[in-house]
Amino acid sequence: MKYFTKPLFFTGFFILTILPITLKAQLGNVNQDAEEKPKLVVLGTYHMATTTSNVINKDVDDVTTPERQREMLELMGKLRKFNPTKIALECDYEVNDKAQKQYHDYLAGDFKLTRNEVHQIGFRLGKELNHKKIYCIDWGIFPDDPLYNYITYSKQHPELNEYLNELYKDNEEKSLRSAEKIASKSIIDNLIDENQPDNIDIDHQGYFTLLRIAKDDEYVGANYMAWWYGRNLKILTNIIRFTESPNDRILVVYGAGHNKLLNQLARESAFYDVESPLKYLRD
Repeated sequence: MKYFTKPLFFTGFFILTILPITLKAQLGNVNQDAEEKPKLVVLGTYHMATTTSNVINKDVDDVTTPERQREMLELMGKLRKFNPTKIALECDYEVNDKAQKQYHDYLAGDFKLTRNEVHQIGFRLGKELNHKKIYCIDWGIFPDDPLYNYITYSKQHPELNEYLNELYKDNEEKSLRSAEKIASKSIIDNLIDENQPDNIDIDHQGYFTLLRIAKDDEYVGANYMAWWYGRNLKILTNIIRFTESPNDRILVVYGAGHNKLLNQLARESAFYDVESPLKYLRD
């Protein structure tokens, strides 16, 4: 047995030595009691590509036209004032390697930016700031369980399906008005609108209309809302994972529907010094 004493001791010492580094990589470097905390700015944006993963999709003004590209360059100037050390984007955490390859190809001149804001804002700003990587933080596995999936559940109940169709009709009308507004304003002015506190609240309130999708003890709308809050908590977890220092300045570029919860949860966590993007968009 004595022959194993030193190797075992060495192995144990080695594990104890690397454990803090490994844990830091997994847990992130955040501290609720710190005097200086990482800064976090959530830039809520409209989806710039024609098709999105949203329930209601809308055609939007093409951001690749020469005029819009000039506006995009102006936006880059605004966002550079925040001087982010990391840029977090609405791409799936599980496909982070694929996104990194696209980003590296873009840096090398081998990838053409699509209309998606992940590329137009995230990739472009990252390149201007000489960032070596970007960060995918999304999680959005929608449950098939009909007690969570309000669409599947409503189809089984005519009165709920009628209610849901009315919601869709109302949202389609709002989406058309939104598309018209987007086409009539500059990119920066549209982003200022998306990040106004009153508009953030109104957008968030729309999710609560789904609470009415319920029968007896089957609280399907409430279950979906629990999933929605959980999704945003997982997104915040992914942000925490790559936070390395109280000196980090993290820009999160995300669909405006997440605006309320990402800001609220980040503030409530006490891990971050959360700032509004309006400070930079209006400057």
